[in-house]
Amino acid sequence: MKKFKFTKIVSFALAMFMAFSVFTVNVSAASRGDAYKRELTAEEIATIKTVFDAKYYGSVYLDVVHFYGYDYYTPAIDDILFAHFINCGIWEERQPSAAFNVDVYASRNTDLQPQLGDNIIGYYMYYATHLKEQSWRVVPTLNDAWAKQATIYSVYDFQVGQVGPKAGAVAVQTPDSPAFKIDEK
Repeated sequence: MKKFKFTKIVSFALAMFMAFSVFTVNVSAASRGDAYKRELTAEEIATIKTVFDAKYYGSVYLDVVHFYGYDYYTPAIDDILFAHFINCGIWEERQPSAAFNVDVYASRNTDLQPQLGDNIIGYYMYYATHLKEQSWRVVPTLNDAWAKQATIYSVYDFQVGQVGPKAGAVAVQTPDSPAFKIDEK
């Protein structure tokens, strides 16, 4: 009986520790973008909307669709998803479409890093307003980065006036990531 009680207490303690750890990490990750959050201008919103794909966003981020209580096929869902992206998703570094990942774009376009640093909106604006230039730039998707075995950092790890990430930055994706090992088989 004592062994059973001891096991229950230890199990409960470990469960509480894990729950607290996971909650703390998630809150920390979400709050990182909050430091950069600001009101966007009407021009910025209109420009960013050109790279947003509601069907993609809704299919990848089902948590958003379920949170708002909408069926994926509700007619107003496109506007609701875009509003979520502009107010939350963009700052959380969620992908607006299959064709664009801001972390990949910032990491692989080193010529933009000194100019834009950690300005996430700046990367979106540059991408959307320099479409002719995009033909010679790298493909800004995680799949292409995996295929090229590129090391990817968070856009928030860059600094104006500097090429490359800040000291101590931890890569989001490296050539040692599991996806690369799957591709090698």
